Amino acid sequence: MTVIQLAFLLAFPQVALTEPRVLINKGTNQLALFENGYLLDVFPVATGRQPQFTPEGDWRVVVKLVYPAWRHPDGGPLIPGGVPENPLGPRWLGINALGTSGSNYGVHGNNAPYSIGTYASSGCVRMYNDDIVWLYERIPVGTEVEIVNNDQDLAALKKYDHVTVNDIEPEFPPHLGLIQAGKVAYLPVRQIVSYLGYRVIWDDSADTLLVSSIEREVLIKPGSRFVTVNTKTYEAGDAPFLLDDMTYVPDYYFKNFFGFENSIGEGSRTLALRAPVDPNGGRVVKYNLAIQFNGKPFNLPESLSTLKDGQNLLVPLRPFCAAAGATVGWNDEMKTVEIKLKDKQVSIPVNGSPSRVNGVVVETPANIFIHNGTSYLNLSFLDSVFGFSSELSEQTRTLKISTAKNAQVVFRLLPSAQLSLRMTGL
Repeated sequence: MTVIQLAFLLAFPQVALTEPRVLINKGTNQLALFENGYLLDVFPVATGRQPQFTPEGDWRVVVKLVYPAWRHPDGGPLIPGGVPENPLGPRWLGINALGTSGSNYGVHGNNAPYSIGTYASSGCVRMYNDDIVWLYERIPVGTEVEIVNNDQDLAALKKYDHVTVNDIEPEFPPHLGLIQAGKVAYLPVRQIVSYLGYRVIWDDSADTLLVSSIEREVLIKPGSRFVTVNTKTYEAGDAPFLLDDMTYVPDYYFKNFFGFENSIGEGSRTLALRAPVDPNGGRVVKYNLAIQFNGKPFNLPESLSTLKDGQNLLVPLRPFCAAAGATVGWNDEMKTVEIKLKDKQVSIPVNGSPSRVNGVVVETPANIFIHNGTSYLNLSFLDSVFGFSSELSEQTRTLKISTAKNAQVVFRLLPSAQLSLRMTGL
């Protein structure tokens, strides 16, 4: 049992936005932190030299101290906090074990890191100093602390020990990588897809996360089991959640919705994720629209969906020109795409040089982009050169476009309710 000098007692309980719970197993010298039922991480600890030293039972954190002072139980001088001789380390979480007031038993740091993982204390629970500093910030006064003594490996409560993306282990914030909820493992989306060059956008107004590559768009909303992939909406078995401004999704989302390959080596607890790296680094991404062209439905196959390059909307050249009545050809000698519409002949070099209309250089960039053998052009270029009229709403994914004066036509995102498919067994 350790006695500390209480420099300051918290008079009022701290209000927690989450519901943390601490589980300590003396049998394995481990401490597990749960928040709202999710297992965040498992830490090595040191407990009492004798089984009875660290009291088992259900307790609560009643005192929190930064750089606590310490006096030896047998007496002696008061050792101030923050000095090497102080065995309590940088933080103290005092618990009300056996009816005490939080000054006798606690979870704290140490000045003997070699003792972590052993039975070494007079009754307290020791942690590595970096671990207790991190834990301290997440534990308010009033947090439940359960101390047990059995042979259960708390780390085995997690489905995986590690995760790799194309054989690279992502860098997660400390203790906030793989998170477990029952039998489902969760991973932070942004940290996974950043290794693949995807574009990730959080929408504060809708509380949604849009993950885009040149092949697909995935729209998820924390707390909702509905996931939109391109133009289809699916219902998953588990919902994403937010933790420390990061969006976590179940591990199977990466296979079912992001198109990854998931595997677990035999006898391994490593989740191996594989997916193609976006060659454009998220610069050009899919931007799905349901289209009407000059008042008529204009359905593009998914492989020819419109793209987004920064603020520029890129449209597939041949289908759009055909719908406008233009012809498209290729000049192999000049390496230019040739578009003919009425009295205008447009030449677009594929090397990025300025385009020409009837032989005259135009300022508006065509932003020609070739993907899977299909040429895409900046819609504003077609507006400028051919007099198209278009008005894009980013919020509603609505585009009004016309190739004839005063015509009113609409591009709109297909309603999710009409496209909803229920996926079972996810």
